[in-house]
Amino acid sequence: MAASVAAGLNGDSGWSLAAATLVVACLLLVPGWVIGRAARLGALPSLAVAPAIGSALIGVAEILTRALALTWRPWGWAVIAALSVGSTLLMHLLASPAAGPECQRMPWSRAERMILAGGLAVAVVVPAGVILSSLPGPDYPAQAFDATFHLNAVAAIREGGNASMLGGLSSLYSGRAIYYPTVWHGAVALAPGGPVPASTAGILALTAVIWPLSLLGLLARVTGLDSASGSVGDGADRRQQVCSVAAVLALSAGLVGFPLLLMTSLAVWPYALSVLGLPGALVLYDQLREGAVSKRLHLTWVLLMLAVAGGVVAAHGTGLFNLAILTLPFLADVVASLWRRSAGRRGGQALLVAGAAGTLLALATGAWLMRGSLASVLGYERPAGGVAGAVATLGQALIDLPMYGSVPGATVPIGVVFGLLTLGSAWWARSRRDQRPWLVMWLLALALLVLTGGPQWVGRQLGSPWYLQKARILPLAILPALILVAQGGAGQPGQRLWAVLRRTASRLGGVRSGRTAAAMMVALVLLPVAARVPVERALVASVYDPQRIQYGTLLTEDAITLIQRSRSRLPDGAVVLGAPSRGAAHLWSLGGVHVVYPMRAAAAPGTPEAALASAWPALGQKDSQTCTLLNQLGVRYFYSSSDATASGSVTGAAPLRWDASLTQVPTEGLELIDSEGSTSLWRITACG
Repeated sequence: MAASVAAGLNGDSGWSLAAATLVVACLLLVPGWVIGRAARLGALPSLAVAPAIGSALIGVAEILTRALALTWRPWGWAVIAALSVGSTLLMHLLASPAAGPECQRMPWSRAERMILAGGLAVAVVVPAGVILSSLPGPDYPAQAFDATFHLNAVAAIREGGNASMLGGLSSLYSGRAIYYPTVWHGAVALAPGGPVPASTAGILALTAVIWPLSLLGLLARVTGLDSASGSVGDGADRRQQVCSVAAVLALSAGLVGFPLLLMTSLAVWPYALSVLGLPGALVLYDQLREGAVSKRLHLTWVLLMLAVAGGVVAAHGTGLFNLAILTLPFLADVVASLWRRSAGRRGGQALLVAGAAGTLLALATGAWLMRGSLASVLGYERPAGGVAGAVATLGQALIDLPMYGSVPGATVPIGVVFGLLTLGSAWWARSRRDQRPWLVMWLLALALLVLTGGPQWVGRQLGSPWYLQKARILPLAILPALILVAQGGAGQPGQRLWAVLRRTASRLGGVRSGRTAAAMMVALVLLPVAARVPVERALVASVYDPQRIQYGTLLTEDAITLIQRSRSRLPDGAVVLGAPSRGAAHLWSLGGVHVVYPMRAAAAPGTPEAALASAWPALGQKDSQTCTLLNQLGVRYFYSSSDATASGSVTGAAPLRWDASLTQVPTEGLELIDSEGSTSLWRITACG
């Protein structure tokens, strides 16, 4: 079926998809990496900082481009470039004079480079292969609730030229200028190809390029791999650090909680981009704990941290709450350190208590002033899971089971390897003061997950900023878990594991026990990753495979064929009415044709769009307001799809919502223009 769908698509070539993927990756990585280097971060940690900095630059560029009355394409490139150059110069001026000569870092050996490249290759190739092997075609759209909106958002930005988060998507909201984070859409809109293949390229870029590289930068920082030569032990210690980072990088390719679940089943692409900015925040948190640098360099990193936080929040508003969860352990660590330092000073601890009390008072005052907004955020409702749900959630988090829907093969506890490694590393970290912030961060995320997945009570509402959706919170547990495992691998637990493997290899009678032990280590990493591939493919299929779409099919093969040729059947400026749950919304992103309803969410009450949905079945009837509304909105065409089974899909067609009336085809007042299978395109003749 996938092959037939791919053959029926008039999509971009594989080379075009690769080019678009490279554009999105470079847009989000290169400016931020250069700025990180100008701020005197290491080459690898700058990779972690890059996505958040890139998001911040894009967000500011979107607003500036609109303020200057310029179109996002092509002027967005120029504004981003100008901001990047200016930010680089600023960081360089702030950091360089105060920092003195850059520390000489230990040179990389050829073996170390190959080991690290091997781990990175697994982290890149596996997710890329999973997505590309399961994708019907480059221009086949993801069929999920959120994906419909995001695809049309890209189309709206390209057409209207306004990518600003301050009203740039007004055409999707009946002309109302509302706030919506548009960093993802703005980046994808600059990539070559149509909205659908460009979005596919964005998915590939985030999952198979940006995430592995940002994780590499984070792990290099927290394991000391990027430290100066004086702070790293002998060659054996350095080799252990390299092996640990490479192993965790490879293991990350077998995790489904992030980024694959968010990029496929949930299709919350802007939120996933926001999460990708968190490794940069963690790098800077850890960097700021260093005491052996100048105050000026500290100030530079603080400014960089503010930019990273801005990028995380610009990509998605929930990023603010993610940052709060990640900040608490480091804030507590700073307070504890200041408390110890002030113990010998007269009045030092009293001053610290007064400062903490003042901070808490300020936060309480702010919360009171914003109580209305906070109540709205914390008032989100979703069915609770009970005590059993809380226990199940903890188990899912520990062994990385998908926390959204039912995924075939996901019950196989392949993630138990990662779970055991995390638990062992966490146990070791409890006695190491420098690692306690990561341990506390992991425990906080687990607690939030359990609260969200458990019984209903006031504490459960702490998960409301994440829409009480466990899958959105899970990355907050995955990030510190990866850090703990990497630190454990670079420390005593890694030494013990290697010793066990060496003894086992010797007992097997091998002449070269070291090579045998290395092969066993590689197998320990790669086998769980390989075993996860079927689950990962199932996640991709849950939104792409026409026969296996998990939450109801929006578009059949016939519908895609009809939509892709609709542009040649309709005049310029045509507006089409139809049910979004039957695929009508995709006329914009796939066919370049305007629609009345560009998303599956209902139109705002009191608008002509809201009235038209209920008035449509009365087309042609006496005293009907249907024609008045159609004329007001400029609608002359109607799209219908009558196949509720979605060509035999396992879940059938997507469930109808408010748009059920739009599936009805009036017996008069319509003229058939084109059809393909059970989908049809009509001209509305009843209104003159």
